[in-house]
Amino acid sequence: MSETVSFSFIMPAYKAKFLHLSIESILMQSYRDFELIIVNDASPENLKTIIEQYSDKRINYQENGTNIGGTDLVANWNHCIQFAKNDYIILATDDDMFEPDFLIKAVDLINKYPNINIIRSGVRKIDEQGRTLDIEFPLKEYMTGREFTLYYAKGGTISCISNYIFERKELLSIGGFISFPHAHYSDDATALTMSINGIACIPTNELNFRVSNINLSNRNDQFLAIEQLHASEAYVTWFFKHMSIYEINPNDFFQRACYGGIKNRYINMVEKLIDKIPFSKAFLAIKTIYSAKHLFKKDKLKLTANWIINKL
Repeated sequence: MSETVSFSFIMPAYKAKFLHLSIESILMQSYRDFELIIVNDASPENLKTIIEQYSDKRINYQENGTNIGGTDLVANWNHCIQFAKNDYIILATDDDMFEPDFLIKAVDLINKYPNINIIRSGVRKIDEQGRTLDIEFPLKEYMTGREFTLYYAKGGTISCISNYIFERKELLSIGGFISFPHAHYSDDATALTMSINGIACIPTNELNFRVSNINLSNRNDQFLAIEQLHASEAYVTWFFKHMSIYEINPNDFFQRACYGGIKNRYINMVEKLIDKIPFSKAFLAIKTIYSAKHLFKKDKLKLTANWIINKL
């Protein structure tokens, strides 16, 4: 017999531009047992006026006295959790959009796999005009934590947070969302931790993940790039510690594949971050490359040569 489950959408809100679209995509869910908690993170924009347009009783509006997310994005996520009352939590952003059957498809998987603590939807990446930039191909309906870790390490997913549904009690038991500077890889680390008992995946792309110039991760800021590099290094260290829970033999294919996959992701991230540093600050770029902890000397030489060629 299927059990009734309830959901809490938690939306830390700061930007007004797409807020109404995000709210409406939640209110239009075909499964109705949910609450929408919108937490205004001391935004300079008049978000309350937008929210007051909706009379839905499932909306719970809160305001932070001071801006939390500007200095620690994950601290604000975890602050918002305290308002949730239902069985499962979705961390919704103020610019992404959900398809109407997002929740009903999750309910089917929750009832089918009662021992899991996390459900994942496929993702469609969109731009500011709503045009499709990328899509995920369907994942297996059920994966063990070990399988999901390998699939993730080999680059099989689009990284975001709103496509995950977390069991509230289990999320609280691990201390909430795992924190890295600027929330860099916090979504991935939290999902991997919550998937230790397995993960169920909605095969369709039920989240529209918006990429825009007003997102923190898209700022062309050389100093932010360096901070993100340090966050990446901390995450890689965390990732290999996470792999140890599966008690893998050092010669195991799984460990070699995960190491190779995460190393390639790390190299690509370093390359992307240093690209934000102008040629006039060549010393800073080279210093950044050579301070990267998880790169071999040959990797550093190759990245330095490619950066110089691309800047000339």
